Amino acid sequence: MKKHIIHSLVAAAILILAGTGMGAKAAPAKTDTGNLVVGYYTNWSSDKGYTPADIPAGKLTHLNYAFAKIDPAANTIEMANPEKDIKNFEQLRALKKKNPALKTLISVGGWDYSTYFSTIAATEESRNQFALGCLDFLLTHGFDGVDLDWEYPVSGGPAGNTNSPEDKQNFTLLLSAIRNQLNAQSLRDGKKYYLTIAGAANSSYLNKIEPQQVAGLVDYIFVMAYDMHGPWDTYSDFGAPLYNPAEESPQYKNSVQNGVRAYLNAGVAADKLVLGMPFYGYLYEGTAAEREGRYSTFSKARALGYDSLKRTYLNNPAFSSFFHEGAVVPYLYGNGTFLSYENPRSIMAKAAFARNSGLAGVGIWELSHDSGGELLESARAGLAGA
Repeated sequence: MKKHIIHSLVAAAILILAGTGMGAKAAPAKTDTGNLVVGYYTNWSSDKGYTPADIPAGKLTHLNYAFAKIDPAANTIEMANPEKDIKNFEQLRALKKKNPALKTLISVGGWDYSTYFSTIAATEESRNQFALGCLDFLLTHGFDGVDLDWEYPVSGGPAGNTNSPEDKQNFTLLLSAIRNQLNAQSLRDGKKYYLTIAGAANSSYLNKIEPQQVAGLVDYIFVMAYDMHGPWDTYSDFGAPLYNPAEESPQYKNSVQNGVRAYLNAGVAADKLVLGMPFYGYLYEGTAAEREGRYSTFSKARALGYDSLKRTYLNNPAFSSFFHEGAVVPYLYGNGTFLSYENPRSIMAKAAFARNSGLAGVGIWELSHDSGGELLESARAGLAGA
């Protein structure tokens, strides 16, 4: 720990010099276009027996560990579940020894832990403290980078989030402070350190950040091209349609294609985008039989991982299987229940779309939903042009 304190002091000095133009500057990072496969591993995956040792590391380029949370008193990051995380971190380090090409990042925030992003991004002092804290965390636990999943700047997110109109500019400044610290550490030890973010796949989110400036600071943006529809809606719908279906719908439409276009139209280069894909779906109960439950009111709904879906529904004679050619997604219907999900065909199509669009690669939320690796193999095949 003493070593990391010294690192932090040196880094602080470099950051001061950076402010005068004499130290490390925030600069765009190069991305290996087209071949990235980024997987999220959640700390609660181990609760169901999917441990870091089960991760197919040889089939990933980057692994994001979700999530760390923010300590607003110290303006730094900390483990969300120390007892569980320490064990997982140890297994991750062992996994990296066996797979030295794998890059691991600590993901900060997410839906549950974004409460204090606005607070720590608000001042130069808090931003610098947070950047130092991120660096210390990486060095202490053996990570190669940090991934910020701020849900969301300016407005939105769960009840209790702090938000401010200044978040738009402060997010850029926060990323710049972290990038400076990572660049400074790279000068000291010769290693590359990664900085990434996860962002929503719509123009509303992009209006709350400075897309081009952000893209210039990060290695890539993980586009969360899912949750286009879900239990929060009035009507059942597809969770991640590749394209908007031509048929009429009683509610708003969105698609993976629209989400990617929003980033491109905002001036973000295609090779800075990783296409996030869901390894889960949404089940809606109490839907009408018309159109096999699509665009129907429903009584309740919930998320369902691919493994659970396979066990319970895919071979269930009470459910009929369909594939929507326009949206390029599968769905099930039976007994008043509509289930929107992903299968190997739809995942391969999304990965092929990423390849043909010149994106940096594909990403997965999240690995434990596909413990057998069926969807992951389809993603890799689509990315490779199989």
